[in-house]
Amino acid sequence: MGSTVVRGRFGRDRTIAALASLDVNRAYHCLFWSQACVELGEQLLIVALVWAALRSPGGGFVGVVLAAWALPRGVLLLVGGALSDRYDRRALSVGVGCGLTGVAGALAVVTRTDVRWAWLVAAALFGVLDAVRLPVAAGVLPSVVPRERLAEANRWVGMREWAALAAGPAAGGALVAAVGSSAAIAVVALLYALSVLVLVPVGPLPPAAPETAGLLAELRDGVRFVGGHRELRTLLAMFAVANLFVLGLLGVTVPVFATTVLHGGPATLGLLSASFGTGLVLGTLASTRLPEALRTPAATMTLFAASDALLASVGHAATALTAAVLYGASGFAAGPASTFYRTLLQTLPPAAYLGRVSGIARTLSFGLEPLSAAGAGALTARASASVVLVVGGAVATLADLTGAVVTRVGTSGPRARDDVPGRRAPGRAS
Repeated sequence: MGSTVVRGRFGRDRTIAALASLDVNRAYHCLFWSQACVELGEQLLIVALVWAALRSPGGGFVGVVLAAWALPRGVLLLVGGALSDRYDRRALSVGVGCGLTGVAGALAVVTRTDVRWAWLVAAALFGVLDAVRLPVAAGVLPSVVPRERLAEANRWVGMREWAALAAGPAAGGALVAAVGSSAAIAVVALLYALSVLVLVPVGPLPPAAPETAGLLAELRDGVRFVGGHRELRTLLAMFAVANLFVLGLLGVTVPVFATTVLHGGPATLGLLSASFGTGLVLGTLASTRLPEALRTPAATMTLFAASDALLASVGHAATALTAAVLYGASGFAAGPASTFYRTLLQTLPPAAYLGRVSGIARTLSFGLEPLSAAGAGALTARASASVVLVVGGAVATLADLTGAVVTRVGTSGPRARDDVPGRRAPGRAS
């Protein structure tokens, strides 16, 4: 989700120079590979844990385990964001990595038994640790990368995340088949331990502002700040509305469309999934050549609108090939949009609010996903998947365009204050 910020045209020599500037940033690479270990480990863990739960007496237990993981993560993300703003983010990353290592190691032993309460405790602990890890991972990048290189750094972060999502489940399946769930989770524990060791060369990353109030006061302060910041308020609100429809379309409606409308099988579903993923990768790679004018809040929301409009058009496709082309084009537009959106969340707020803004943004994603999936499932049970895709994509497009218009109009007037009542915020992150 990123690209190099270089004014003017993006020639090959400038792109290489920009990459070289990141290549010599040791702290960035340590953080990058540490997070890569965690993200790959998470994908392996999901496959191993799900398979172990399915193999246990009463395979329906898997839903309870995954819910025990998701619930504390969604509830505590705001708290994790506040902790990210209060304490050394490198120390928090190390602490979370050690916690993940310990819980995964214990789970490797637990999965050899049928002690279900221990599985649920382990899943809940993973959710708690994720609630801290995700805001820290999003907020730490501006601490080690100059503002003008954030988009390029985010581009590689996005590529890393999608690579883990694409390769992780397949690798997890092969690993579980080869050594079993317990040994596979032990491998995950080793990856988590490696993520901690990789952070050793990184020095302390103190918060932009020291602890000044209680945790609840910091949370309220963060919510007030977002509510008083015109661009962030609009971006997060419209992105949440669009997510409410898009997440369910991607996870539920598109697979139903592939089977009930296109009358395809696993190969058709695989084709559609691969086309969207390929579009994301190509769009992210192409974002390095897009002009800086497209990196504003209004332009970013317009790119999201284009992606959602193309997603809606998939509902009109009569063949799998046409659907794959349109779905891939939707991913292509979403690639740079996601990159620039992530960078905006790191550059619009002052450094002291990065964690809390990230926590709010993550909550709007993880918190809405179950609701969106449930709604999409209910709608596709009562109407054609084609209709649900067209209507849902159109509503998401309208929300994105509304965000684009509001942010464009808002930035033409007086700029929103960066501080909130009762507290003077530091200057913008650089």
